[in-house]
Amino acid sequence: MLLTWLRGQGYRAKYTAEPTYGRIGSVIRLHVYRIRNTPPEYEALLFAADRVEHYQKFIRPLVERGWLMISDRYVHSSLAYQGAMLRNVGWVGEINKYSHPPDLAILIDVRVEKALQRIKRRRVKFEKRELLVKVRREYKKLVECGEMEFVDGEGSIDEVAADIRETVTKFLRRKRLLTRVLLERTESVPL
Repeated sequence: MLLTWLRGQGYRAKYTAEPTYGRIGSVIRLHVYRIRNTPPEYEALLFAADRVEHYQKFIRPLVERGWLMISDRYVHSSLAYQGAMLRNVGWVGEINKYSHPPDLAILIDVRVEKALQRIKRRRVKFEKRELLVKVRREYKKLVECGEMEFVDGEGSIDEVAADIRETVTKFLRRKRLLTRVLLERTESVPL
């Protein structure tokens, strides 16, 4: 929804997600999602390596050419998930120090019980109630310290989408990207 909206506003925007389907992301999908008892330290290192490769090979070249990137998960996911699993957010932050920070990160917050009800497929190990309570706590800390923007995810899809668009619009105005794109669109319209 956000991608379509941004494109409708005249932005060049691309969607991506982590783990990727690249070399390291494929290892994550095999070892973390399919093989049981993978050490959480190993997982954290794999996610960090996948993220660096993802940024260097995919995200950075597009951003340098003026694209807006929407990523489903990024460094904050590792800080929350692996930080909660290992009880060591500092170490997770350290191994992710070569991951370029996002310009805007949004937490779509949903109560754990509601999040679990929304999952329609077979759950993976990251979707256990006990872990998700800790993960949500870590995410809220990231909001409190200003690393992420908060959006209430309890409403309808349309309500949540509207709140996300509002958050993104405020960000773009602060960065003056909104004005630049609107001017570019206006200048290309024949009078």
